[in-house]
Amino acid sequence: MKYISTRGGEVVSGLEAVWRGISSEGGLYIPQDLPPSLPYQELMGRSLEELMAEFFYRFLPDLSLDDWKALLGHALQSLKENQEAFELPLVRVNNYLDRYYLLLADALPTGSLSDLSGAILRTLLEWTGEKDPRAGRPLVLSLVGEDHAASSLSWTMDLPHLVIMSQNGARSREIAGLPAARDQLLGFSESFDERYREFTRLASDSSFEAQLMDRGFKPVFVGPGHILEVLTAGALATAIVVSIRESLEDMDKIDFVVHKNHLSFLAGLVYASSLQLPLGLVYLGENEPASLTPLFRSGRTANPRRRRRRDDEGAAWPVNLERLLFEVTGRDEERLKEILDQADQADRQLLTEDEVNLLNQSVIVGGNDYKRCLRAIKTFYDQTDYLLARETADAVAVWAKHVKQKDQVPVCFIQDRSPLTDYVTSGRALFGDKAPRHDREAAISMLAQEAGIPAWQSLDQEEAPPVQKLEGPLDQAIVNWLDKEENHGF
Repeated sequence: MKYISTRGGEVVSGLEAVWRGISSEGGLYIPQDLPPSLPYQELMGRSLEELMAEFFYRFLPDLSLDDWKALLGHALQSLKENQEAFELPLVRVNNYLDRYYLLLADALPTGSLSDLSGAILRTLLEWTGEKDPRAGRPLVLSLVGEDHAASSLSWTMDLPHLVIMSQNGARSREIAGLPAARDQLLGFSESFDERYREFTRLASDSSFEAQLMDRGFKPVFVGPGHILEVLTAGALATAIVVSIRESLEDMDKIDFVVHKNHLSFLAGLVYASSLQLPLGLVYLGENEPASLTPLFRSGRTANPRRRRRRDDEGAAWPVNLERLLFEVTGRDEERLKEILDQADQADRQLLTEDEVNLLNQSVIVGGNDYKRCLRAIKTFYDQTDYLLARETADAVAVWAKHVKQKDQVPVCFIQDRSPLTDYVTSGRALFGDKAPRHDREAAISMLAQEAGIPAWQSLDQEEAPPVQKLEGPLDQAIVNWLDKEENHGF
């Protein structure tokens, strides 16, 4: 199985795509060809690591199937504090809505599915790093969202690792209080998209890579849509399909409900579908600002002044959309580059009618205002006893608005992060005016106790010290960080 980049360039192996992360042209890696189909009916009764291994082996046959089982067993067990086996976090929402399922991240160590993809990436890099033909020691450079950052900084990695993240997120205080944040975290105040574009340019800068290799390091660029994050989502989808099929013998297809900040999961569903797994429609909620809705419906970008909140300037173009657009443009590198170059231009016609039709064949996208999300959170909780974060509630509301014959179609709602990370909105939906507004600890405690949601240790952080601030060019900041860390015996 070979991989190509959305921006062109040389063909690489699957492991090379993982080791590199972002291609030398600044693009995302995708499989060059479709792998053999996966007869999911033959997988009944398998363990979670065996199910996921079957998926990973289809896309990354660089490792044997037995090696994948061992690697996944080790990665999943690393997420448990005791000797209990790691189980798929999939629940049936209640006894009378027996075709509704919820994949939730509540019980994971930092409350997000990033714990899963992070553990698998961490294990794979440590187990295969010596096979990388590039000379030197792997240096993991991650420019990621806050869930991925919280996961990365909560676990010891035997490889040098620098996390770069926006300081404007809901989890900034929690992350800043993690012990590893003092030495391994750089924060920035600019828009994520702005720094991510700089990050991809750096990945395509051969002189920067040479500079690192002269120091004895080979960079691994980890950003949104890293191929292992996408494949983890596809492997989870495989396990979900098999698990639901074991309880519903008359299952035809399964619908999924996902929010826009987890487009990696949407891409993983695309890859799972390529293995001829029985996937139906995907309902995609995007919350605010609305950027995907006009793109999916008309092929136009949103007007930034009308459709973005002022504090989200520059954040309306989801990075992972690049992978999906590459597919609907017929894998035409020049056409994709044309779209990406114009993506920031307000109210611009980006997609042709045919491309819009392809984009809409299996995905229904929409958004809802704050009050509707509050109602969705409360309604879902009243019916199921499971609490939703706002992004998931938005996607559930999109599904509820469009789906027909709800009792006949199995559906899996994907909640990739704990509602405790969104304690303000979730608390308001549950408690109304009684929810603590200015006491973070009290609000989280009240929500966790009422909804029975486990709170992880870093949520209890006291006032955190300031994070090292990323100032100036990213390449210089990384070199300065290396100089500082090498002085400490790194």
